[in-house]
Amino acid sequence: MTENSTVFGLRHQARCLAPVTSSTEKSKFLAGTVGVKANAIYLLEYDDEDMTILHTTYNHPEEIWDIVSCPTDENLIFTSHSPVSGNPLKRKATLWRKPSVETKDNNQNHDLSSLVTLESEGIKKVLWDPQEQSKQIVSIDSNKIYLSSLNDSSNAQTSLTIDVSSTFTKNLDSPSLRQLQNAVWNPHNLELITVGDCSLSGWDLRSGKNTFDRSEAHKSTIRAVDYNTNKPYHIVTGGDDARVLIWDVRHLKDPILNVNENSHSHWIWSVAFNSLQDQLLLTSSSDTLVNLHNVVSVSAASYLDSSSEEEDNQSDDYGRSTGKPTDGLICTYDQHEDSVYKVAWSPADTWTFASISYAGRVVISQVPTNEKFKILGV
Repeated sequence: MTENSTVFGLRHQARCLAPVTSSTEKSKFLAGTVGVKANAIYLLEYDDEDMTILHTTYNHPEEIWDIVSCPTDENLIFTSHSPVSGNPLKRKATLWRKPSVETKDNNQNHDLSSLVTLESEGIKKVLWDPQEQSKQIVSIDSNKIYLSSLNDSSNAQTSLTIDVSSTFTKNLDSPSLRQLQNAVWNPHNLELITVGDCSLSGWDLRSGKNTFDRSEAHKSTIRAVDYNTNKPYHIVTGGDDARVLIWDVRHLKDPILNVNENSHSHWIWSVAFNSLQDQLLLTSSSDTLVNLHNVVSVSAASYLDSSSEEEDNQSDDYGRSTGKPTDGLICTYDQHEDSVYKVAWSPADTWTFASISYAGRVVISQVPTNEKFKILGV
């Protein structure tokens, strides 16, 4: 689907994308490159009226493997990075401050100011605590979680370290990678949810104890995870088995939904619930596709439904369905030609999202209008 989509090309290959979470008026995203030289962070601002993307570029000294924006100050950015041709296992995580400049299309690159680099090596990802006004972060490497406090912009103190390797399989014949792959904050509690190997696990960030563990949640490596901010206990995972599963962590024997089985044909790299309309779920894969799903049956919206079957089949004067949303694949976005490593919703507009592929292509898209009307009931 190419309707309602805008494409922007980075100068190098890329693997990471993040929303600027503090920007609630304009849709902004950050993208980082993994080129052989002249790597950069791109700030992309989307204008949904004329469907254009304005960009500002910031020089970055090394390859960028992950990126995240501060939830209260859009000028603060954490990156996970390693030297070009260096060992990715030696990645470092650095907090940067970018200068405030007007977002506009130009060829000028701006410089970042380095504030603090975390002590641990091999950091894959940094996450800001959504509850602590940006004073607390979590970082992960291949088998450990680090909880750290940012006393000021130039000092980070680690108060808790959790070794999660006990949750990895002991089966030497397993095809999965025995290391942490991803993590997400529980927005309802001081808890971190991790995926690694074939396991889905929760960790209390006060005591450091394991709150739950589901081994063999997927048949192979789990790479993607997200938490439904509107439904406590509901988590979505995606793995190398090309499956997308939604779980209730109170009842982990079986997933509560296998999302549109066979909608992807290769590894799942990213999953993302819409934070306001949580029946909308994005997934991306090495099969080059971005899929938009409706999972209304396990969403907060399922409790609000009171329409009849007769209402479900109604249409307007133009033949458009005016019925309520139902579970299923809404549409597939196929503008990428390489693995799609990340999808992200805009914090400024419920219906806008972005995706990035290894070729350095960023696509900003919108939920189809007819699906929007169904959800809004208009």
